[in-house]
Amino acid sequence: MHKTTAKCLPTIVCCVLLTAVCAVGAEFNLQPIPAEVKENFLESKTSKHIIANDEYFVWGLTVMKWEDGKYHAYYNRWPKSNGFGAWLNSSEIVHAVAEGPEGPFQTKNVVLKTRKSRGWDLVNSSNPYVCQAEGKICLYYIANDLSEIKTNIEESEKLSLSWLRENGKTVRNTQRIGVAIADRPEGPFRRNDSPVVVPHGNFKNIAVNPAVIYQNGTYMMIMKGDSARREGWFRIQLIGESDKPEGPFKFDQEPVFDQRQTEDACIWYDKGLKEYFMVCHVLGGNDLRCFKSSDRKNWEPNSEPVFTEKHIQLDNGKIWKPRRMERPFILTDSQGNPETAYFSVLYQGRSANIAVPVRKE
Repeated sequence: MHKTTAKCLPTIVCCVLLTAVCAVGAEFNLQPIPAEVKENFLESKTSKHIIANDEYFVWGLTVMKWEDGKYHAYYNRWPKSNGFGAWLNSSEIVHAVAEGPEGPFQTKNVVLKTRKSRGWDLVNSSNPYVCQAEGKICLYYIANDLSEIKTNIEESEKLSLSWLRENGKTVRNTQRIGVAIADRPEGPFRRNDSPVVVPHGNFKNIAVNPAVIYQNGTYMMIMKGDSARREGWFRIQLIGESDKPEGPFKFDQEPVFDQRQTEDACIWYDKGLKEYFMVCHVLGGNDLRCFKSSDRKNWEPNSEPVFTEKHIQLDNGKIWKPRRMERPFILTDSQGNPETAYFSVLYQGRSANIAVPVRKE
């Protein structure tokens, strides 16, 4: 059993880095997965616990259980021939289905293309996050709004892969959050005419990586932007709320955590504990951190600040340490108890989305 190892100790890593006092919360235990998952990964083979593809890099899995009793997943992929960095300009979002939360997931259809003929999001569809609300499926994602680039180049050239690669830093700062809504898991998804969130107030450059839950008539989002209070790129997480899926979202002035750069947040509400939980990637570390809040506004480290180290325990006793382990997503039951954790991993030039059973203690 893979148990979170960092207790509430007066160490720089666990408490001083995050806050001086640790909060009461919950303990989460990630379970071992079959050793064959790693073997399937090396063969780019989709099976139980893994979504992989020999022709595509795959990343960023988000999952829901629908009315049909099946598990519907959305993830982004892009051609391996374009290189791993092409997630920024060549991603599309696809839909997959499984009988259980660990899969195996069978990819069914593309729901958001990498290139569109019209709309604000002509280029890219990446980092999906699904939210069920009022009988609808709200799929939040990020794309590049190139209309903000003041240039005289032709539109066809602006959409070309060569131009996007040559202008990577500029393209990075055109990333915005969008939403597409559907009545059925396979779509069609109707994209909003304009971005749901754009940089403003105390965050600049980008509005990306949304995580959204719906509760008591309110859409609660946590997203990433560059702090407007710092020079350059310093990534922070901010909480926003709206009574509509397409916004506008009103964001808190203070970030969830700004002692270090953070990204890739996921969020859920535990009905039993009456607490919100967030897991995110704190840059520069070798783990994924867990925060909690009782009011959506004030966040503090969970009693176990480390949700998991960036490795996966196999059932043969060995530890698999991917080069990168990011984009956490937590699937919960109807009461908000985590049952499956999903991670995106990169290892030996391959990528996959991995499903890991999780228990709350």
